[in-house]
This record gives sequence, C-alpha cells and structure tokens, in this order.
Amino acid sequence: MLKLLSVELLKIRRSLALLMMFAIPLMVATLNVLILLRRHGANAILPEHWNFYWLGNSGLWSYFMLPLYIALITTLLNGHEHKHQTWRLMLTLPVTQLQLFMVKGLLAWLFVIGASAILVIGANLGAGVLIVLGASSHNAFDFAALPFIAKLAITSLPVIAIQHAVSWRVGNLVVPLALGVIATMGITQIGGSSSWIWYPWVYSLMATNGAEMGNQQQALWLAAAVGTVLFAASAWYLGRREVEH
Repeated sequence: MLKLLSVELLKIRRSLALLMMFAIPLMVATLNVLILLRRHGANAILPEHWNFYWLGNSGLWSYFMLPLYIALITTLLNGHEHKHQTWRLMLTLPVTQLQLFMVKGLLAWLFVIGASAILVIGANLGAGVLIVLGASSHNAFDFAALPFIAKLAITSLPVIAIQHAVSWRVGNLVVPLALGVIATMGITQIGGSSSWIWYPWVYSLMATNGAEMGNQQQALWLAAAVGTVLFAASAWYLGRREVEH
C-alpha cells in the first residue's frame, strides 16, 4: 500500500490536482482580505473585525468551496486514469482494485487536509499583510487552526467517499463535477433546517460554524460513522465486482 501511495504521489507531482490544492484555498483567503479592506480600509480594521475575517474564511471554505474542491480533486485523481486509459496498466502491478481504490481515496483525503491547512496559512499571511498596511494586530491571529483542520478532516469523509466512488465508476468527468455542484447548492436549502443530519455536505459547515456546540459534536460523530459506512460499502461492492469478473 505504501509503494502504491508513493506511485500515486509521483503521478501528481506536476498535476492540476496539486496546483488546485494551493490555488483554491489561497483564492478564498485573498477574497476575505479584499472583503475586509473594502468594508473598513486597512487603517480602520479594529480587533473586533478579525472575528468577521476568520468566520469569513472558515464559512466560505466549509459552506461553498470545500464541497466543490472535493468534487474536483476526486475527479482529477480518478480522471487521470480514465483519460489515459491506464486502469489496466495500474492493475498490472501486484495490487488489487480494492487497494488502488483505497489508496486513491486516502490521497483525496490528504489533499483535503492539505488544502484546509493552506487556507489557514494563507489567511494568516493575509492578516499579516493587513497589519503591515495599518490594521490592528490585536486578535488578528486568534484562530484555533488545528481543531479547524481536524474537524474538516473528519466531516469531509462522507463527501469524499461519495465523490470518490462516483468518479471511480464513471468515466465521464462531467458527472462527478455536476454532482458536486448540485449537492453544494443543496446546502443553501438544507443547511438551516432540521434535516441537515441526512445531508453529508452540511457536516463540515455545521462542525466549524454551527451556532450550537451540540450540533457541532453531532456533525463530527455523524461524519465519522457515515464516512466509515460509505467507504466500507464502496469497498465491499468493488470487491464483489472483482470476484464476479
């Protein structure tokens, strides 16, 4: 498995997937810097404005960009094999379909964690730039970065499982991307309702920006359970098809 993971890492060294891991979260951080500048101007950014800044970064990432990013990254990782017809070549290695499926899922998960970490780094750099321009430095870096990244690592699991399974099975790249866009749009209707527990795309937003601590904890437990079940079910189905063929 470790050798297979190293092969996958070699394949993405200069890929669009790696570029997107940096570009998308940095775009979110830059956008929030510009929003704060437009609202207040650098010299008028006070300590109480930093909370708005960090909520903007975490909210925009969890609510909108993260689900789209997961759809994109899983599509890119699996789409490389679909595009170049290299599935059979990969399976000439001493590995099974199940191992390859698990490694690509793990790689997508690592990409999500990496992108979330880059968002935090980019937001901190943005705060530093604003301070240089004249903003107050008090409370500027008052953000729990590691818990934020850990919550996203857990709550992204069900969506990764779904998008990974779809992009693995469907060669048409439009289908998993369309699923990601439609599901993200559904957050606007379901995120504020009591039905959010049935909608995995809301878990990240609820865990990081939920108003009630109980809902945040519930989102974490649900995501861990649902993500595990979905990955196990996908792996079982793949193993069954492998035996049938």
